Amino acid sequence: MSKLFSAKGWMTIAQLARAWNPELAKGGEDPRHCEQDLIHLLLEDIINGRLDNSGPLVDGRRLGLRGVTPEYKAAFVEGPQLVDLIRADKAFVLHNILVMKEAVFDFAQRHHLPSPSWWADSPSTSTEVPTDTKVNVVKPNTGAVASRAVGKQPRILKYLREHFPAGVPEPGLCPRDKLKADILEWDPRLDPLDEATLKKSDRKI
Repeated sequence: MSKLFSAKGWMTIAQLARAWNPELAKGGEDPRHCEQDLIHLLLEDIINGRLDNSGPLVDGRRLGLRGVTPEYKAAFVEGPQLVDLIRADKAFVLHNILVMKEAVFDFAQRHHLPSPSWWADSPSTSTEVPTDTKVNVVKPNTGAVASRAVGKQPRILKYLREHFPAGVPEPGLCPRDKLKADILEWDPRLDPLDEATLKKSDRKI
């Protein structure tokens, strides 16, 4: 994994945690716990704005994060802007927020961690965003991004229509706890899935 990204100057939070985790999970530590701890620390630093002045210099700004817009462009985003989105759809954030190499080095230094070897050993790694994902220097409308991200009902409806074409059985025949577990197994990005959201989708079948 790390070799594939050594020539790039950024990674999504999910890619970074998965690639960096093997280098951090030493001394018999459970790699899964280490990866979750790393994600927790990254998100904590992001929402507290600690990566907002640690990226490459672009148009006088050093924001260490980029958000992938619905048009698949990369846009500047400030960490505190992501608080509500993280709470609403953490999986979306993990796979659609890019962390710049410089921000990762700063994060590693502050937490006394070894820097990712694929970047530490390749100081000439380019941090220029390619033309097909050109950075938008205007702050993205994170409210619009969030509204698209948190629309869970279309995915829930898709599952229910595929599995229950005649309608969802009554709770006595189809316990809602099991239904929730089946839906989350089908699409983990829907986690957390609350009863209210499930009921709204249920009524539309």
